[in-house]
Amino acid sequence: MPLAYGQKSSTYRIESLPSSHLLKVLGFREGTQFTVQSKQPFKGPIVVKIGNRSIAIDYDVASEILVEEVGHH
Repeated sequence: MPLAYGQKSSTYRIESLPSSHLLKVLGFREGTQFTVQSKQPFKGPIVVKIGNRSIAIDYDVASEILVEEVGHH
């Protein structure tokens, strides 16, 4: 499922993502687990927490990152 459809407070694992140097620098790699902290309305950014960093991801980019849910807090 695309990250853009992720739910707040849920934990996901990245299955595939576009080949973007910026995403790799930010810690996005296949197999990485993260939690969705917040979702802005009207296709706004999605804020995720990877490790101890919070990162805002553009909705269109989040639509290209495929994830699998692994837990819900």
